[in-house]
Amino acid sequence: MNFCVTVCVAATVALAGCSSSSGVYRWVPFMGNGKKNQSQTATAKVDKKNPFGRISGPVYYGVEMRLKVIPDPIRLSDTRSLEVHLQLIDRSKKPINLFFNDSRKYDFILRDISGKKLAQWSDDQPVNQTPGYVIINPGERAEFVGNVSTRDMVGGRTYTLEALVVGYDKMREVMQLTPAGERAVPLPRPPRAGQQQPVPGR
Repeated sequence: MNFCVTVCVAATVALAGCSSSSGVYRWVPFMGNGKKNQSQTATAKVDKKNPFGRISGPVYYGVEMRLKVIPDPIRLSDTRSLEVHLQLIDRSKKPINLFFNDSRKYDFILRDISGKKLAQWSDDQPVNQTPGYVIINPGERAEFVGNVSTRDMVGGRTYTLEALVVGYDKMREVMQLTPAGERAVPLPRPPRAGQQQPVPGR
């Protein structure tokens, strides 16, 4: 009797192991809510041959977002603006089509720790009302670049830099920045020959 039970259990396990003949494997947790709690980054398949390596940023609609700031580290005494790079990497197996209502495709917003906006890249950019689109093929990337002023930044304080894809509310990436140093303050010019030195209080 026990032998028959053992044979039946072994046959069931063997059949279950053969059910993944498609070659697509997915890790399923033994506890919890399973797929409901899996993030989009966790469910994206990593191609070891991908020239961009492993996924290091959030993934939305099959697109990984990476944010880079130049210079790094930030020294306010040497930096008047930040050069921000937003990379969109297609991590899926099909082309990704992003559609836009006008020429605005992306934006960068600098905020202080309280959330107050200090600078926004698009404020100085002209807008063309012609619709546009961006196509990213599998294993390729699109890169957007903009400059954000550091005029209102103070050394030692923490700020947030937000990068977003216009029209796609979920496609946002936030980075914290803590610049070092103080902004250089120009020294007063010496008086010209024959010019009297100003007297304080007058």
